[in-house]
Amino acid sequence: MINSRIKFRHLQCFLTVAQQRGLQKAALALSITQPAVSKTIKELEDILQVRLFDRSRKETVLTPRGEIFFVHAEASVNSLQQGSNLMQGSDCAEPVIRIGTTPTLAASFISHALQRFRAQAANIQVSVLTSTTNHLLTQLRERKFDLVLCRDVDAEQMIGLSFEYLYADPLVLAVRPGHPLLQDAVVRTDDLRLYTAILPIKGSVSRHAADTYMMAHGLPSPADFIESLSIFLGRSFTVNTDAIWFVPWGVVKHDVESGALVRLVLPATDRETSDRITLRPTGLMMHIGSALTLSMQTLINVIRQCALERRAEID
Repeated sequence: MINSRIKFRHLQCFLTVAQQRGLQKAALALSITQPAVSKTIKELEDILQVRLFDRSRKETVLTPRGEIFFVHAEASVNSLQQGSNLMQGSDCAEPVIRIGTTPTLAASFISHALQRFRAQAANIQVSVLTSTTNHLLTQLRERKFDLVLCRDVDAEQMIGLSFEYLYADPLVLAVRPGHPLLQDAVVRTDDLRLYTAILPIKGSVSRHAADTYMMAHGLPSPADFIESLSIFLGRSFTVNTDAIWFVPWGVVKHDVESGALVRLVLPATDRETSDRITLRPTGLMMHIGSALTLSMQTLINVIRQCALERRAEID
């Protein structure tokens, strides 16, 4: 039976402290004083008879027991909010679905999924914002997104969030039609150093895959290269020069199929073939226990179907 001493203000304060990772930030978000936040958290801990947070000078983080309670508290508050919305008739005009994603996925996957979704829910508004994975996760925790599509991340970044595997793209090399390397039946790997390489920025998931690719084929790090995550720059520069673009397959799939670009296939090595070098899995991330509207559930189902088709293409 639910402890009658637990009030909505306890749950709201607890969730805000967990999301803001600090008492002062939570106080600002709730428009109350820091002592009031501390008192409310102390009351909740006394009621539950557990310590919910570890406090330090820099931040306040959930204990293992606190993480367990967070999942259920968030689900409860979300359910109450959804029920309140229904009673007020707000289901007649569903809110905008807020999606966060990386620039690569926005161009290679989200666009296709949204086309299908709009065919099923033409009147639902969708907002798509792109950024780095770390920034997207921060915004998701602050509830500025309803869902995020990005690469898999480390376990410590997943607290309070769910990750559903969608697919994993192989890394490929793309060049313009008529590129000098396409003149021979078999590409000589030593010749790659003669041309500018377009590489993802250092520290990115795609850059790690590119470095692995080069190591697998015994290629030295290129001396002549451009670093960028811009799909527009990569595509434009590759089409108009003899550059070699190290890029996820999903980004250039339609360009290759239309003949705008050509996939450059290197001879397989004993260590690894180019088709087996993949990026970290792409997935769908949300708050654990998020209350889904009908339109959000429809969108998620469309995303799953598009991912299933993408996996079939890759395999």
